[in-house]
Amino acid sequence: MKKYDFNQVIDRKNTFSFKWDNVSYGDKDMLPMPVADMDFPVAEEILAAIDQITKHEILGYSIVPESLQIAAQKKIEKDYGWETELAWQVWIPGIVPGITAACSAFSSPEDGILTAIPVYHPFHLVAGWLGHPLHTFPMIEEAGRWTYDFVAFENSLKKGPKVFLFCNPHNPGGTVFSTDEIVRIKALCKQYDCKIISDEIHADLIIDSNVKHTCIQSEISFFATSKTYNTAGLGGAVAIIPDAATRLAFQKKTFGFFPMLSRHSIEVMLATYAMPSNWLDSLLPYLRSNHTLLLARMNQLPGISMLPLEATYLAWIGFDSQMHGDLQKRLFDAGLHVLRGDQFLGGDFVRLNFACPEVQLLKAIDIIESVVYATR
Repeated sequence: MKKYDFNQVIDRKNTFSFKWDNVSYGDKDMLPMPVADMDFPVAEEILAAIDQITKHEILGYSIVPESLQIAAQKKIEKDYGWETELAWQVWIPGIVPGITAACSAFSSPEDGILTAIPVYHPFHLVAGWLGHPLHTFPMIEEAGRWTYDFVAFENSLKKGPKVFLFCNPHNPGGTVFSTDEIVRIKALCKQYDCKIISDEIHADLIIDSNVKHTCIQSEISFFATSKTYNTAGLGGAVAIIPDAATRLAFQKKTFGFFPMLSRHSIEVMLATYAMPSNWLDSLLPYLRSNHTLLLARMNQLPGISMLPLEATYLAWIGFDSQMHGDLQKRLFDAGLHVLRGDQFLGGDFVRLNFACPEVQLLKAIDIIESVVYATR
């Protein structure tokens, strides 16, 4: 089987890349590390699937084949231990529109949406998009990892939100919630009659080999292979919705709004589900090595802190008040684009994507170090 070279640097400029062709860069030589896609070439099986579509020369409407449904079902059972039924599946173009549809279906301006913060920004922005109240509670540092403040969680549930948006593994912060934590979360949401909508897109990207992803088996659980296999630009995801009435209510919110999945999306997802293990077996050690490098270098810097991630390739890097202002802007001016913590309702942090060749990561670290020492 092919071995993948993740040290290979591929020029992504002038490819309409949301990450690399940001208009705010102008002519500036910028190293972008904000967006959650990887600067690695995709697996040869994915390229072969796309090539077959091109050779066919017709790009009409597509249906979701049973083979894709079965492949997703088998993966969820094999990798995450959850036995699901094909009838529970609803295929959608992406998880963010799925979350929006779910919140539209099950929350209202009278009750609202609950999520932990910091969190992936659509989780808190969706409330504003829909005109629904947003309820939040803080994550806390405990035993060297980010987890929930369960007292604050319950107090927030008492305010009556009808939807809880759960991100597992968590973005940002990289927490893989334990079975005990998941049991507590489910019990509290059941007690206060709050539906759980879970985003589990990072489930394969485990950095700490001592942890394992556990599905929360919520009212609506979203899965996709696009983060694992770097195919985010093609779209495609599946919602697992066990209850028929909940499933129908969700589907009604998608009619007329969600496009049909393209053949490209379907064929590529089929290829990812059938992928031999060598892609992920090569990717994870590389990500873990980058994580180890970044973690060590960040925690050597004055006023900078980073907790080890359990999953994802998105580092959550804190800085103290002595950094004097907006670290993200200073890094941007120095040629490194990362995301500000307040975009996640997270305060004095930045989020950095380290799914890139090591040489790019080393350049980013050098920029951070130079800015930190120049600022203090």
